[in-house]
Amino acid sequence: MNSFGFEGTTWTFLLVALLLGVAVWLTLWVRKLLERRAFRRLMRRAKSLERQALQFLERQGFRCLQEQAERESFFLLNGRRIPFRVRVDYLLRRKGKRYIAEVKTGKQVESPENPSIRRQLLEYALLFAPCTVLFVDGEHEKMYEVSFPWLGSLSRTTRWMWIVCFSVGFLVGRWSRGW
Repeated sequence: MNSFGFEGTTWTFLLVALLLGVAVWLTLWVRKLLERRAFRRLMRRAKSLERQALQFLERQGFRCLQEQAERESFFLLNGRRIPFRVRVDYLLRRKGKRYIAEVKTGKQVESPENPSIRRQLLEYALLFAPCTVLFVDGEHEKMYEVSFPWLGSLSRTTRWMWIVCFSVGFLVGRWSRGW
């Protein structure tokens, strides 16, 4: 026994436990550092491919109006208004027509037929209407025009519905006041 009342094996155990704790902490710290570096490298590569995709689109005759274009909207959740924001990579124009482009790179490059990609493009089409949606494969400089044909009729129907409702409201209001 020593002056602290511990035997040699207890000190050995405490020292081993302390060293293991430091080793685990150091391992986790290095792992997190490497993950951050890999993520930054991946983001730099994605940004570079995004810029190359824009150059590809410009060679196709598109003119960039805005990068990282945003739209705000909301949905109701049990009657409570929940705001949200969506952001597309590029807002473009070609021959008087507006387009939005979503660029995918790396492992994200999938077909627009993928349900999650399709839902994302549909959300963009709704919020950026009337724009044509472009899905751009930044890895291979491929572009796909994605359209939802029923969206055009939806907006036309909605427009007519507003006109009819306004007209009926106006006429009822005038009639109730005796013209």
